[in-house]
Amino acid sequence: MTSQDAPVRHSCHLADLTLSYVERHADLRGTGPTLLFAHATGFHARIWDEVIAALPAVHSICVDLRGHGHSTGGPFTDWFDLGRDISAFIDRLDLTNITCVGHSLGGHILAQATIAHPDRVKGLILIDPVIMAPEIYAMAESLFPKGTQHPAAQRKRNFTSVQEMVDRFKDRSPYSLFTPTALETYCTHGLIEHDGALTLACAPEVEASSYMSPMTGAPIHDHLHTITCPVVVLRADTMDLASLGDFTRSPTWPGLAGAVTNGTDIHRPNLSHFMPMQAPDFVAETVSKAIALAPAT
Repeated sequence: MTSQDAPVRHSCHLADLTLSYVERHADLRGTGPTLLFAHATGFHARIWDEVIAALPAVHSICVDLRGHGHSTGGPFTDWFDLGRDISAFIDRLDLTNITCVGHSLGGHILAQATIAHPDRVKGLILIDPVIMAPEIYAMAESLFPKGTQHPAAQRKRNFTSVQEMVDRFKDRSPYSLFTPTALETYCTHGLIEHDGALTLACAPEVEASSYMSPMTGAPIHDHLHTITCPVVVLRADTMDLASLGDFTRSPTWPGLAGAVTNGTDIHRPNLSHFMPMQAPDFVAETVSKAIALAPAT
């Protein structure tokens, strides 16, 4: 690893929170595309390490979403709040010629950012972005009754070591699907020191709040037609109502790629919702191809 390959952590101060992010190849900013990565619920910016290691040298930024990793902010009730965070982040850093790469919650958020910044975003890669079918959103109240708590709120919060966390998860689905490197990275950077103990960087109540509020993402359907840059949608086999919440399967609407102006649908039934951690080389290959497709500035 050269000094330019090494991740450098920065902070971006916004109106009501601070977003932490990791930058690589800052020397290449302005000479080509900037890759902007956003992770899934409960994860963090460094979860992209294995994907980025398989890419050619390119300017990249991986952000810790609100309440995740080293970013501030607590539980939230609206996915569009996180979209506004990232839109403000893009403005504050004055990012241009962006190719957005988002997984799960991060995909939904970067789709929002693309809608808000059509002049800045030149390509969008959505990895199971939890943009669900319209009929699923219509069932919001029955699927996510008000006043209920997601089981993630009861997650084990404190660990004695990274190895304890690895050992706890390595044989459990979906973590058992991860590459060994991805699992190690998740655990290493998914814990922070707090009051002399190692605790989850994404507090259980933050993770639970995200899982209880995906239906707030429904309004994105009103704006998908405005996305004109090239969009690639990666998705696994679609979950049904009986398997709702089984995120080894895909929550993504199969019609998503057809709802944008220039979309490509890539269905991989042999993979799960957790593609970046399960098949980082495949994700990196898809990103590399998409960069070549993004129009020049």
